[in-house]
Amino acid sequence: MRALLFHSYGGPLGVEEVPDPVCAPGQLRVRTLASSVNPIDWKLHSGALRLVRPIARPTIPGLDVVGEVLESQDPGFAIGQRIVARIRELPGGAMAEQCLVGADVAVALPEGISVEDAAALPLAGMTALQGLRDDCGLLLPGGGKSRRGSRSASEPGQEGEHRDDARRILVVGASGGVGHYAVQLGRIAGAHVTAVCSGRRAELVRSLGADEIIDYREQDDFRSGAPYDIVIDCAARAPWSRFREVMAPRSHMSQPTPTPVWLLHFALGTFSGKKPHFTRLVPNAEDLGLLIGHVAAGRMRSVVGARFPWTELAAAWALNQAGGTEGKIVLTF
Repeated sequence: MRALLFHSYGGPLGVEEVPDPVCAPGQLRVRTLASSVNPIDWKLHSGALRLVRPIARPTIPGLDVVGEVLESQDPGFAIGQRIVARIRELPGGAMAEQCLVGADVAVALPEGISVEDAAALPLAGMTALQGLRDDCGLLLPGGGKSRRGSRSASEPGQEGEHRDDARRILVVGASGGVGHYAVQLGRIAGAHVTAVCSGRRAELVRSLGADEIIDYREQDDFRSGAPYDIVIDCAARAPWSRFREVMAPRSHMSQPTPTPVWLLHFALGTFSGKKPHFTRLVPNAEDLGLLIGHVAAGRMRSVVGARFPWTELAAAWALNQAGGTEGKIVLTF
């Protein structure tokens, strides 16, 4: 099969012929149909995370995958079935014509959802879900089980019940990959959502369910929707002090992409009653299935802001690093 590999941190990406992957018990070997770009992909490639998450080289990147099952070592999946997953092992391996997926992180792709929309969802969607629910205690209809000991979510199938109607949520970076899913999950929960984005993205973000829009180019504070019970900051640019002053007592903040400075904020925040959390994604089929169910029912959608052939991964990474793309960047095979 053909695969995109890099042989050193920061080294060039090149298409090479490599052996087909060997499927082990509990795994699926799939023909890759689509994937998407996440910042962790190019951070792993650059070596920026090598002190905390070193990876073997040469290696094939790519964590999100939609594929067709070629071989199944799990009774829950059949050959020819289409699946979507966030590959558990770093750095993934999705940037190849075939890849291996653990059955415990895979979900069958329902009819009516495009491979592009599905490929955008796993990492970003589960990060938004776990940040809001597990870190910040948001109650969601059909929200599944909290994985980090936060306030319990409602049981599956209770659409319209156990809604957090009184909650006020601030989503910073609301038009981006994680942010645009967070806005929609807040709306599904019945919460009041204030979204921070550029003015040119305001119409999009409002269509996703935001109640208020803050244009960060026109306004340098987050007071208009305060006090907030939950903050999810997908931009990691504003200091902790700016959030602390607009958060309600006993409120929570989720930070999916913390910088080194934020590690100090996390420590200091735990003494104030306003608690910041570093969102640590736990890939799993239950949460991904919940999100896919919302998409299938029309309650949520993926915003795909750019598309590339998979062999143009370097260009897709460069666009993601530059920022400003709405939603997700998707790669097709």
